[in-house]
Amino acid sequence: MKAADFKAFFSELHSPHEEKVWPFPWQERLAKRVAEQGWTAVLDLPTSAGKTAAMDIALFHLALEVDKPPSKRQAPRRIFFIVDRRLVVDEAYERACRIRDRLSSALTVGHGILAEVARRLVTLSAEDGAEPLEVIRLRGGLPRERAFIRNPLQPAIIVTTVDQVGSRLLFRGYGVREFMRPIHAGLVGIDSLLILDEAHLSRPFVETLQWVRRYQSEAWAEHVVGKPSTVVQMTATPPPGEAEVFSLSNADWGHPILGPRLTRTKQAELLKLTGDKDSPEVTRRLLLESLVGKARSLMTTTLETSTAPVVGVVVNRVSTAREVFERLRNEDGSDALLLTGRIRPFERDELLKEYFPRMKAGRTAGANPKPLYVVATQTVEVGADLDFDALLTEAAALDALRQRFGRLNRLGLREQSPSVIVYMDLGKAGEPDPVYGDALTETWKWMEKVAVKSKGKKPKEYMNVMDFGIERMRAVLPAGEDLVKLLTPSAPAPVLMPAHVDLLAQTSPPPMVEPEIALYLHGKETQPEDVQVIWRADLQEPLGPDDEEDVVATVAALPPDSLEALSIPVWSVRAWLRGNWPEEIADVEGRSEQEEPARKGQQPRYALCWRGPEHSRLVSPDEVQSGDTLVVPASYGGHDRFGWCPSSQSPVKDVADHANWLRRGKHALRIHRNLIPQWFESESTSDDVSTVVTMVDDLLARYTDGEDLSALCDELIGQLLRLPGLKANIRDVLFTLQESRREIVYPTAENPQGILLRSRQFIEKEFTDEDDAASLTREVGLDSHCKGVGELARTFATHIGLPDGLAEDVFLAGKLHDLGKADPRFQAWLWGGDRMAAKRSGTLLAKSGVMDPNDHVARRVARERAGFPAGARHECYSVSIVSSHNHLLDKSHDRDLVLYLIGTHHGRGRPLMPAIEDDGIESLKFEFDGLHLEFNGTHQLERLDSGWSERFWRLIRRYGYWGLAYLETIVRLADHRRSELGQ
Repeated sequence: MKAADFKAFFSELHSPHEEKVWPFPWQERLAKRVAEQGWTAVLDLPTSAGKTAAMDIALFHLALEVDKPPSKRQAPRRIFFIVDRRLVVDEAYERACRIRDRLSSALTVGHGILAEVARRLVTLSAEDGAEPLEVIRLRGGLPRERAFIRNPLQPAIIVTTVDQVGSRLLFRGYGVREFMRPIHAGLVGIDSLLILDEAHLSRPFVETLQWVRRYQSEAWAEHVVGKPSTVVQMTATPPPGEAEVFSLSNADWGHPILGPRLTRTKQAELLKLTGDKDSPEVTRRLLLESLVGKARSLMTTTLETSTAPVVGVVVNRVSTAREVFERLRNEDGSDALLLTGRIRPFERDELLKEYFPRMKAGRTAGANPKPLYVVATQTVEVGADLDFDALLTEAAALDALRQRFGRLNRLGLREQSPSVIVYMDLGKAGEPDPVYGDALTETWKWMEKVAVKSKGKKPKEYMNVMDFGIERMRAVLPAGEDLVKLLTPSAPAPVLMPAHVDLLAQTSPPPMVEPEIALYLHGKETQPEDVQVIWRADLQEPLGPDDEEDVVATVAALPPDSLEALSIPVWSVRAWLRGNWPEEIADVEGRSEQEEPARKGQQPRYALCWRGPEHSRLVSPDEVQSGDTLVVPASYGGHDRFGWCPSSQSPVKDVADHANWLRRGKHALRIHRNLIPQWFESESTSDDVSTVVTMVDDLLARYTDGEDLSALCDELIGQLLRLPGLKANIRDVLFTLQESRREIVYPTAENPQGILLRSRQFIEKEFTDEDDAASLTREVGLDSHCKGVGELARTFATHIGLPDGLAEDVFLAGKLHDLGKADPRFQAWLWGGDRMAAKRSGTLLAKSGVMDPNDHVARRVARERAGFPAGARHECYSVSIVSSHNHLLDKSHDRDLVLYLIGTHHGRGRPLMPAIEDDGIESLKFEFDGLHLEFNGTHQLERLDSGWSERFWRLIRRYGYWGLAYLETIVRLADHRRSELGQ
């Protein structure tokens, strides 16, 4: 396989039918350049030029280098495609999924360049039955979620945003609990390619990445571990003074397919409205009426040339989009769609299944059966493969407008595509725009200068017209500071000082004072991390402090998933919980907004701040902090099919059961009176709902009286399957659960409000190692588990290209990591708290299937019966056992590192171990790997004079901030993967 094969690879990849698809000239040139010299720092490419092919090139480069020794490869395994917008319609993700599917299919065909690339990528994963490529959409993290990569060797494309990838890189992953943060930092910071789309929108993050690269260099580590991340900026506005810029050539401008996209004219009418700065409501109504009127006018115009056109309406605020949508959705003979980034991923995916074929670029004739209004926010500016027949947009900064016009006549197939830009003039006293600052007004003034007069439809009617075609725009763009003042403003990021990185590297426990991550992602004067809001129907109003234990147990029965979560600014969530309707929010990451005061007489509502079963608590609106994950009753309202709608009082659909299936491949069904209405097709089945509610109430009463829960559930499932109005997906789940399941009553057996039915098959990937729930899966012996983890860790290390000494140390850490589980108290816990059963078994366990890991109450009771202290860490005892038997480390090359990797394999101890009341182990004697081991007493690693924190800082200086995190990641993912694969 050679670099010249890229053309054939590209064609096979994107030509599933007889008609051949060939790469554009720039794509071939870039593939050759990357193969020979590596990536250039900046790709100067306009929208619609096929920029997402950068992923194809990165993947081909990775396959091309498979023959090289691991330590000599330059192509990263993980390809991050990053945008500075909340993803709604994502061209990059869809393309990545198509690539994944084509590579998987090619494996079965077995010939051709595509099959060769697929086979090579499979060998990189060093795992039987692996897929050539994994594709991930990296959304906000939640406590207790697994790492986004399970095998560090697996080639992967990860599509994400600046907030999500940047926070992870800086050891403060948004929504990621402190114990998992090192894994995320290691996976982003090492062996990764970061492709930053429309990088001019993310200047502060680019500056931060430059500092990170500096701290990954040899100047900051005695031994550099792995390949530091590679950064590539894609932008039509390259930074001044950048030496390495890759641009289009004459061959691209004259290309028969690409050429029309670049040269087609896009004439836009400039419409100025005169607002009243002293009457915001009057101004708002004027803007709404004008937008709605112009949208209808554009639809009428495009209907003259198309039977079912798509008219895009792009505005600057979520509330404006919502109001325009509500007015257009009732138009006779047409449909309307609302697209904002303020929507749960679950609804987002459902909407796109229905509407994307109707509005995507290159859609087939007849794909859109009716005229369609697409009302959207800034979320469609980047990564949205949409094609509008006409465009109406609010005025914005020049770079934002160019992005919006990239969705108009995207493929250049139409001669004319009408468009209008609406500007609200508030006079000289008008305030700068919260998102675009003075750039909005400056852009309008510049456009009025550059625009030409054009005759309107009416006699003596003239209008200003601006051409937003790519070729014409490049010809009239100003240079230097004249251009900068037209672009979306971004304050510079603060200098990332060594002291700041020292603070960020401390993940458990995090320091009391630490840098604000948002500043390093979006610059100064930005808002902090969003809050994640999740709605659950089995939580009932009103919530109050006295309900905390039951509320936590209810949510813990089926832990939240990111598919359920809506990202909202912290100020907006606080106002909503106070009873206000804070709809004026932008759809751009990191923009600051104004906090709203509480509405008088409104009773504030509580929410559950979810941090796992052990650390969650109910909070009032004033206690909500940025980065929190909140779970609220569905009856609070605030969300509908199209996203955030704080004024809505209707109950929000609870999607937890279905999200569990989509993310984990595991059936779960909560039986609760508030969820039953969602099981039926329509409201006409209200009698069925009442019948089932009575059946469930009767079941819970009979359970309280002592009847067998499994038999009661068998009876209920049989009755439910006989009801004709049941939804097909609920019927399918019930059929599955009828054959094999486990039942949990929640919140407690003494206060049964609902029942969780879960399929018996265990898929360990749904558990992280944040707590010891990962040990409650299936019965696995301690000896075999430890040896298996050690071998897999060594495999990871060797294929990554670590030196032999480091690979051996990683192997030893994996092999010895769980010795602390030999603690008789821990063994009794694995046996449900039964000490005698643990003794009778005669076998030390690493994992047990006695308890359901989601039964929070049963886990706690078993731990208390076993005498294992709350918060005690078996990995601390692993360190002490190994330390007291020096011969276990005879083959180690860095004794400090081996002990550290053992002690941090659950994310604690960076830099301090948790301090708890623990009387220690009375007497422990056991055999491991043919050796007799003994221990008694306490580990004392929580003591400040134990030397543990000093070990942490020594290793940071030895292997670097991200290098040490990556070594931890290798051991921890080996533990995860071995648990998932079984023995």
